[in-house]
Amino acid sequence: MIQITADIFSGRPNPTLVVEPDEAKELLQEISQNQSAISPVDQGYQGLGYRGLIVEALTDNFASKFDVPETFRLGHSGHPKGLEIADRVLTSMQGAQVLDTEVHALLVRELQQLASREEPSEADLSTPPAAPPAAEAAARTCWIELGKFNPGFWNNSAHIGKNNCYNYASNRRTDTFAQPGLATGHQAAVMACANVTAAALSDGLHHRFDCFPDSEKPRWLMALVVAPGYDYHWYRKQKEGFWGHKPGHTAARNFDNNGAIVWNPETAARLPYTNFCGYFYARKSQKIK
Repeated sequence: MIQITADIFSGRPNPTLVVEPDEAKELLQEISQNQSAISPVDQGYQGLGYRGLIVEALTDNFASKFDVPETFRLGHSGHPKGLEIADRVLTSMQGAQVLDTEVHALLVRELQQLASREEPSEADLSTPPAAPPAAEAAARTCWIELGKFNPGFWNNSAHIGKNNCYNYASNRRTDTFAQPGLATGHQAAVMACANVTAAALSDGLHHRFDCFPDSEKPRWLMALVVAPGYDYHWYRKQKEGFWGHKPGHTAARNFDNNGAIVWNPETAARLPYTNFCGYFYARKSQKIK
């Protein structure tokens, strides 16, 4: 028996499908004949959007019978057979109602584009803009705190898979894969700016320029983007001037889908998160679950 996770979301939990032994044997036999289609889980594309399938054996020694690792990534690159298998698995997920029709359609488009998508290069550590944009300067009318970029705190093996973009942007490592509004009973059912914003505000966030007093330190500056009908993603402003973020269970980073430092989340490469929803402040008394 195996579990297959579609590694696609940044904020929401990724959809999973448990495959029973007979079907799992057929699938692993096919994969074993195409070893070049698989890679370790920590390799391959790790940015926003579809990152492939994570295949995990649920019973001891099951995968070894087929000469494949106990856990591996599949359908994450332009390998034709890997993409073909991934397409079939995603269709099965839709049939099992693990994926809704809209998300499945988006993933099919991502599979079609995957062959031409380059993996992020090493972050571009170029000099930041000489002067902040006017809107950035205006933010100084509210006092905020800026933490030093510290990805190691989030990328520890015991925590990396348990915290998402909302955890990172709020700077709260809860190990619960936190969801906006869950702690206050107002979790968003629709992935749209208005809905996710309302959920986050119910947790105690404020819109930018709606200041918090010193008693609410630390106050972090966050930015929200949405992939309409699909998912949400958050960023947090860092002391160094750039923005950090953590796509789902993957590593925290300070670069975008093109490998460029995120100096401005509004203009960063972040497909399919096309809608920029605005800036927000976190605070000490924010509820998060």
